[in-house]
Amino acid sequence: MIKNTVCVVFLLLAHAVVADNYTITIDGQSYDIALNKSVEVKVGDELVTVQLEQKDVLKYSVKNFSFDHAKEYLPSKTDLGDGLYQTVLMTPLGSAVMIQEYITLAPSGMMDLMINEITKEERDYGYTIESKAISKTLSDGVSLSGFEVTSKYKDSDIKRMFLTFDVKDSGLFIMTQIDYGIAANDDAFIKVFYDSLKISMK
Repeated sequence: MIKNTVCVVFLLLAHAVVADNYTITIDGQSYDIALNKSVEVKVGDELVTVQLEQKDVLKYSVKNFSFDHAKEYLPSKTDLGDGLYQTVLMTPLGSAVMIQEYITLAPSGMMDLMINEITKEERDYGYTIESKAISKTLSDGVSLSGFEVTSKYKDSDIKRMFLTFDVKDSGLFIMTQIDYGIAANDDAFIKVFYDSLKISMK
């Protein structure tokens, strides 16, 4: 079953901010409120103005890892079954972060399979694909290892990093991608992720 679920499908979800989509409760009284919109609420005998704002950079945190991301792009987590969970973060231009949590096996042994599955259509279409071994050290000293894979065809210049973190019979598989032919400015999107990524899996 695991082998059947390693072919990654990215789902880009639209996250719209709906008016009065939040509720604030003060002294037992609830008030509907929207982001960046002021509302007057009564506290005791006084009216006070309340405004709900969202930070430009948000933290996404689950049991095994955490990372920061711009508020415009919201992570989506999916249970793929058999102890495999996938979190995806994607921009409109297709730059992406994907983390798979493996609960029952160490993912480093699946590196070749994952690279082949994700680049198969490009390879069949005639992209020039090159790969080199890399390692990456996170800000807290945790070391990741894997491959940097580039796929080039005409104006398309896709760079992906495939990295793994193994612990006993479990681990994380991480992939980031950016097409420098159309989304070179998304470099910052990937940098924020790696600069803030912290792994707590044990």
